Order: sequence, then C-alpha cells, then structure tokens
Amino acid sequence: MTTFKSSSELKTLNAPTTKSITFATSSKSNPTESLPAEQRWWTQKFHLGPTKYITKNKSTSSTSTTFQTPSGGSAIISHVSFAPNTIKGYPYQMAIVSGPRVGLYGGTQTSSLFRALARPNKRGNTNAEEEITLFGESDKGVKPDRSVSTGGQPAHCSSYHHDGRLLAVGCENGYIKICDSQSRATLRTFATHGTRGGFTVRSTGWIPETKTKKRMVWSAGDDAVLRIWDLSGDMLGMGDNVTPAISLKGHGDAIRSCVCYTYGEKNDEKSFLVTGSYDHTVRLWDLEGLTKSSDLKDTNAMHDNDESERCMSVMNHGAPVETLLVVHPSKKDVPIIISAGGTTIKLWNPSLGTCLSTIQTKHSKTITSLCLASLIRGEQDDDEVRDGDEVKKMIVKRLISGGLDGLIRIYSADEIFHQAVEDVKKGTPKYNLQFLHGVKTSQPITALAISPDNTRLVVGSSTGYVTVRQRAKYVAQGVKRKAKSDLRAGTYSYFMRGAGVEADTDDHIIMLQKKKKLKDYDVLLQKFRYSDALDKALAMRDSKAIISVLEELGRRRGLVTALSNRDEETLEPLLAFTTSFISNPRYTPLLIGVANQLCDIYSNVFGQSDTIDEYFEKLQIHVKNECKTQSSLLHLIGQIDAVMYAAETSGNEV
Repeated sequence: MTTFKSSSELKTLNAPTTKSITFATSSKSNPTESLPAEQRWWTQKFHLGPTKYITKNKSTSSTSTTFQTPSGGSAIISHVSFAPNTIKGYPYQMAIVSGPRVGLYGGTQTSSLFRALARPNKRGNTNAEEEITLFGESDKGVKPDRSVSTGGQPAHCSSYHHDGRLLAVGCENGYIKICDSQSRATLRTFATHGTRGGFTVRSTGWIPETKTKKRMVWSAGDDAVLRIWDLSGDMLGMGDNVTPAISLKGHGDAIRSCVCYTYGEKNDEKSFLVTGSYDHTVRLWDLEGLTKSSDLKDTNAMHDNDESERCMSVMNHGAPVETLLVVHPSKKDVPIIISAGGTTIKLWNPSLGTCLSTIQTKHSKTITSLCLASLIRGEQDDDEVRDGDEVKKMIVKRLISGGLDGLIRIYSADEIFHQAVEDVKKGTPKYNLQFLHGVKTSQPITALAISPDNTRLVVGSSTGYVTVRQRAKYVAQGVKRKAKSDLRAGTYSYFMRGAGVEADTDDHIIMLQKKKKLKDYDVLLQKFRYSDALDKALAMRDSKAIISVLEELGRRRGLVTALSNRDEETLEPLLAFTTSFISNPRYTPLLIGVANQLCDIYSNVFGQSDTIDEYFEKLQIHVKNECKTQSSLLHLIGQIDAVMYAAETSGNEV
C-alpha cells in the first residue's frame, strides 16, 4: 500500500505559470482553436460563442438570465447543486450557496427564475464575430423561491438527498445542517468539534442507502478529516453532542472535494468515498460495514486504532486538488475519477490507483469546477439537409471545466464510454479527451453545474453573480421546421382553432362574470325556509352572518316565523347569542327587538327547562346592568351640562 506523504513532499518545486493565454473561442488570430461544428452547436443551444451562429428561428432559440444572489457582491458563489428529481412538467430545483444562506431557485413554473428564462432575449444588431457576454446585465426580478438560513455563518457546500426533499449544508464554523428544502426547517445539526464549532466544511453529501435504509451523511473540510454521520442519531447521541460514526484521517492538508460511488453486483454493492486535498493527493476510502452493520459503535471502535485500513489507494495529482467528478462508463466497469487541480485534469482508476490520462488544459489559473453533460445530438451538423433525409439521434458526453481565469472549456468524453474492449480487460485503458470548444468570461468562475436533464447550464462567479443558460428544444440537426401558416377565416381549421387562441384587434371581447357561490343560509332564504336559514347562520358562529340573517328576516317580515316553534336544542343557541351581544352597541337596536319577540313567544314555557330559564335570567341581568350603565351615563351628562352652564354664565358676568 502507498505510504502517506506530507504536503511538503508532494508539492512541486516550480509552480506552472502562464503569462499570456489564447482565448478558446474562434478569432482571427486563431480560427481553428474551436471545432466549427461544436462552436456552432454550443452557440445555438446555449449561446456560448459568436453571435453569427445564433439562429433566427424562435422555436430553437435558447434563453438566459443573469442575477445576483441576495448576499450581494461580498459573497462568492461557493457551490451550485441540482435536486436529483422533480415533478413531471416542472423544472429541477437548484440550490445556490452564497454567503450566510442557501437560495433555492426554479422549483416551480411560478418562480421568478422560470419566468425570466421564459422571456426571449432582446438582442440588437451586433457584430457577427462578437462574443456573447456570459455575465450580462443583472435581472433584479430574479429572487429565490426560498432561502435556507445558516444562522449567520457563511455556507460553502450543499447536497440534495436522492428524494429531493432533504438538503445537507456545510458551514464555515464546522456545522453540517440537515434542512427541509420545502419548509426550510433545520431538522438536524452536526458539529465537527462539539458546541464550539470547528474548521470550515468544504464538502458534504449523502451515502447511497442500502437494505438497512440508513441515511448517512459525509463531511470534509479544512481539518483534513473525513467524517460520516448517522442521520437517525439514536445510537451516537443527539444534538450538538452527536459523534460521527467514523472519522477517517490521512490527508495532510484541507480536503476540498469529496464524491461517493457504489460498485459491485446488485445484491452485493459496496460504497466508496473519494477525497481530494490540498496535499496534492486523491484518496479512496472503503465504507464496508458502515452501511450494513447494525451497530455503528462497534464499527467505529474497530477502526479507531488503524483508520488507514479503510484507505484503499492514494493517487498523486501533482497540484492542490480543487474538485472531483465520478464517471460511470457502464454498470459493470469500475467508475473513473476525474480530478482537477492547478491547471491540470487527470483521470484515475480508483481501484488500482493508476492514472489513465492527463489533460494539459489552457487554463491560466486554478480550475475550480467540473461537470459532465449528456446531450442529444444529430449525426449531421450541416444546416442544409433536406426533409427526406434521415437524421439519427445519438447521445454524446461532454466534460466542462471552469476556472478562476474566467475560461470555460469543453472536452469530448465519448471515449470514456466507448473504450475498446481489449483495453478495458487489461485494466489500464488510456483516454484522450479531445478539446472541442471554449469561451472566455469577464469574471472568475467559482461554480459550475448542469441540470439532470441537461437543459440548464449554471455558472457562478466570485463577484456573486450567477448566469443560467437554458437550452432550446431538441430539433434534429439539419431538419427545418415548417412555419405555421395563418388560418384563413371561414375554413374548418379556423373554426376548430380552439379557445386558447388570442383575439384579434378587431374582435369584440365579451367578459363573462362568474356567478358568485351563495352561502348555505342564502340558499335557504331563497327557498323561504327562514328557521333553517337562521339555524345555519347560528351554526357558523359568525356574528356578522347572524346579524345579516336577522336583518333580512326583519325586512321580509319573517322574523316571528323564524323565532317560533323551537325546541330546547334550537332555542338555546339563539338565546346564547342574544344574551352575549345585546350589550354590543352595533347590535343592540336589532337584538332588543329579537329579545322582545322571544319573551312574547316563549313566556308561557318559563319554568319547564332549567337551561332556557338560565339564559332568560342571564338576559335579564344583562339588560338591568345595561340600564344601570345608561342611567349613570345620563346622570354624568347632566352634571357635565350643569358645570358647563355655570362656567358660561360666570364668564358672561365678568
């Protein structure tokens, strides 16, 4: 097994430097840098290239928007992640980590981001060779649908659970928060160094669940320790006192990235973690026993003494590793790890620890992010293809890299998925990822992501700006869409055009007002069922509704009918309401008449029911108290009038 090397031993003596850089886009100085077919395709679909390639057909044009996160320019875009699933017909939700909050965008068709991307881009007459600005004018109307707070501490990473509901967030104070992406509630909090916090968490994610259905989270950061947490917490403590299921040490510097993958037969899959660090190494960790053992404490104690047993291989990248990416060529093949550090990208076989390929990119500064796109393309790139010619669909793989120099470079990753069988059997296939296209942006790129359906490309910068490029609908390349002709009036097609067609300027539009739905007591009043209408209003316990029904009964001369012929059960709520609200100045004039009618109708039944007698007694007490109050007020008014009259007469005598 490879021995552990310190960070100083792994660092190169002479760091690579680049004084100048040739842009990766087509230009007069270097017209063959990008492949013309790829440059045309990426410009038409994602607006990444010269404006001369943009098609004028609205049905195939892409849209884009640029906005700034609520944290402002002081917070960089640390990380961008997409939810793994979504409701059919709705866009994928994305989480943008910036400053002390995580903004959730685009989860519904009513979100501001969805509306911004639905608007066509307004472009004037520009030079054909001019590059489209990736970070254009900021759209202030784009706001997050929801924001997950981290308690004032800057966040650096986030990861969705496979159900798309739970969200793990790593913070600068060493806390890992498990939040609900719908309600924004913090469900659990893990602390790397107890209640006092710890080093910054740079990477967090979810370990795939096995038959035991254990939800486990990994975290890694500046303390160079990889920790695995059990979300249930019933065996390892609760709250801030929770301890990780296992802590894996081996790196000599901060861990910047971590990815997880599973490999093996269907019933015997094993989980592995791959970490990339500033000590220039990429390490593979075996998680055997963590996801299958019923007692995590025993597993933790087993490996506390020799944690290097879980380190399966150590790979030297030759530069501080910034980001990692897992590629699955097929279900049977061992996944390939792609590491990016400095200005170099390398491909690794994690099981053997061998380097499969080294890509010397033309980035002049550190590569910060990688993503893999799976795109549907046509076999022909020529625009002049007749309608009768067949254009077959095929899926192509593209590796996209972004760096602090503002450069985005796109490589062909088809060779990884279509390697020769003989080379795969030998275990050491060599890959040559061909450069296809690239663009230069005006701001350093710190985050890069593409949606699971490969329709949205998101680029985050160090200035807090985010640009989203939405791909146009798929149209087989070379096949022209037939323009829809205007329907002629009087034809059958014009008659069957549907109700969704917009009205012409000369059409007379009739606005239909929807009929308001009547309340239950209003329906009963229309049927002249006065007693039932009053009972329904009393059952609603709404004083305004009861008073309105009593007033309507008075106007219809049906008040006596509604109050008569009541038994103890139906009379009790009416007496209770009258007793409670007769002293209310707004209802007093009406309820005095109701009380008089009740006394006249039911005077002959006094003494037959204790409940009814009690309500009448309460009514009498309320009336007496109100009369006393009114009498006291009249006395007070008389005294005030006497004092005022005396003051006026004395003033006149003087």
